[in-house]
Amino acid sequence: MDKIKILEAIARARKGISQYLEIMALLPAVDVSSDQDFQRKFNAFYRIRQRPREWYQKYYHLMQLLKESKPSFEEVLDQLHSAMGRYEPSFSSKLVATLDPEQPIWDKYVLKNTHTKIPSYTSGEKFEQAKCAYESIQRWYRQFLFTNTIFE
Repeated sequence: MDKIKILEAIARARKGISQYLEIMALLPAVDVSSDQDFQRKFNAFYRIRQRPREWYQKYYHLMQLLKESKPSFEEVLDQLHSAMGRYEPSFSSKLVATLDPEQPIWDKYVLKNTHTKIPSYTSGEKFEQAKCAYESIQRWYRQFLFTNTIFE
C-alpha cells in the first residue's frame, strides 16, 4: 500500500473507530442487557437491524451474563442457538470480539479477505463447520499479525 491509500483508509475509518471506542468504554460501565444507549450504539456500529424485540433481549442478556469472561466463539454460537433456536455465526463473533477484543469478527469482508468458506445455511453440519471456519479466521489473524508484509 502506498502512503496516500493508507491515509485515505484511515480517514474513512475515523467514524467507525470513534463508534467502537465509545462502545468499548461503555461496556464495563453499564448493564448491557438494559442500557438502551449501549444497545443503540452497538446496533448502529454492527448494523444490527430488524430483529424481533425478543432477539435483542436474549442477545444482550447473554452478553451481560458473559461480560466478565472471555467466552469462545463455540460457546456463544451454541448458547445463542439454545436461547433463540437460530444459527448466528456473525453475531456470535461480534459478541465474542466485544468481550475479548483480541478475537476477530465474522463478516463478509473478513470471510473474503481470509479466504474462509462459509458453511451452507442448509447444511446439517453448519454449526461444526462454522466453528472450523472461525478457527480458520483466528489462524489467519495470528499469522498476519506476526508478519510485516503489508508495509514492505
